[in-house]
Order: sequence, then structure tokens, then C-alpha cells
Amino acid sequence: MGVDSYLVALIVDYLTDRPQYVRLRNCRSDIVVSSTGAPQGTVLSPVLFSQHTLDFQYNSESCHVQKFADDTAIVCCIRSGQEEEYRNLIKDFVKWCDSNHLQLNTSKTKELVEDFRSPRPLMDTVIIRGDCVQMVQTYKYLGVQLDDKLDWTANTDALCKKGQSPLYFLRRLASFNICNKMLQMFYQTVVASALFYTVVCWGGSIKKRDASCLDKLVRKASSIVGMELDSLTSVAEQQALSRLLSIMENPLHPLNRIISDRGAASATDCCHRPAPLTD
Repeated sequence: MGVDSYLVALIVDYLTDRPQYVRLRNCRSDIVVSSTGAPQGTVLSPVLFSQHTLDFQYNSESCHVQKFADDTAIVCCIRSGQEEEYRNLIKDFVKWCDSNHLQLNTSKTKELVEDFRSPRPLMDTVIIRGDCVQMVQTYKYLGVQLDDKLDWTANTDALCKKGQSPLYFLRRLASFNICNKMLQMFYQTVVASALFYTVVCWGGSIKKRDASCLDKLVRKASSIVGMELDSLTSVAEQQALSRLLSIMENPLHPLNRIISDRGAASATDCCHRPAPLTD
């Protein structure tokens, strides 16, 4: 691979013969030397784990594997009850985990089904190593609350609850007569980052009630900071546009060709559209 020998030696030393113990107040356990896994809470561990799992990839028209460090999701679109590819992909993934000495936690594995038919047809339970995978109505993936109706109410409620705590600290800072510029910086880095987390995904499709809940918190923050702050709609539009431009400028992005082709088609349609008649 062309990796420097000193770097290899550093990584090997990092991963092997690590002394570990547990301390509770004045009590300390015996020292155990570990040579498996990677230390948590470090920058290098997620990078090494991603490299270790890089060889398992799957991407077809109807199924793909979505990975972020040790959070893996198998996403499939099943038509006419054809589940064979979906279930074979699960079997292949479990087999790959076994062959690479990765322990799959079946108790934390959940299945979320998006189906808008009424009534919903019954689906066979996914079984992994003899354990039935629980089918859930809501699931938290990478900090986003997903549900089986593509409704963002649960996610909005979680964001509003999460945004209350930093809003309290914003009030506390204002009580110490901190300048407006510092208050605005705190709002953008702490409060807004919590309220508008992944807004590109849900910002354009949430209910009016959910949008009002978030905008209410923004208005409270505006009164504390002493200036008008961007609303949910404004933030969602800005971040969505920024994301689209970054995809269009990156030819290696999986969505680059799709978005660019649609953009070109829209531009062509506009050019050939007859001009409106005027008096």
C-alpha cells in the first residue's frame, strides 16, 4: 500500500498491548492488557475502523450499504414483494462480519419499514444468528429521528428539547452584559447548530406546527441577542443551496451527475419555453 514503515509501527503500537483498568473513587481494578478493538474517544480510531471495513461495499439500483464509522445501515427499495436482494445482502453482511472478526450486536439492530399502503402487508421477520430483528416505528440514526411515515414531528420535538439547554446559557451570558457580537457567536455555534442539525434533510417537509416550534425558539434567541436572526425557512434554503453547489462542484460525488443532468434539463426547458405574450 506504500504506507511508511514508521507509521505502521505507530499504528501497531497504538492497537496492541494496551493496559486498561477501571477506577471508582479510591478503588481500582486489576490491569488488563488488550490487543483487540480500538480505543474510544480518539481521532485515529474511527479512521482505522473505516479503513478496516472499507472492503464491504454494496450499491445497486434498489439496495445500498450506508456506513459511518461503526454505524451501518442497509437501505433497500422493495417492489412487488421482491425481498430476495435485501435478505441476501443482510446474509452477506453478517457473513463478512464473522470472517473479519467483527461482532454484530443483534440486540441493537432494528428494522424500519416505510410503507404507505393501507392496510400494510405483513412482512417476514429478519433473523440474524437465530435472533429476530425488532421492527420499530421510530429509530435514531446519526442523531436524526426517523419514523415509518416520513414524519418529522419526533425529530422536531427532539431538536426543540435539545435547543432549550443552550438557550438557557445564552440568557445567562446576556445577564453578564456580554456584547451582542459575542452573544451572536454563541448562538450560531451552540444554539443554532442544535436547532438546525441536518436541516437540509427535513427543513422542506416538516409540518407547520413543527416549524412554528423551532421559529419560536429562534424568536426567543433574537430577543436575547438583540437582533433579528434567520428563521427556519431561511436557514434551510441557505444550507440546501450550499449543499447543492458543493455537490455540483465535486465530480466525484455520487449525486453530481444526477443533479447536473437535471439542472441542464431545466435550463434547456427554460430556453425553449415560449415567451409570454405582451400588449
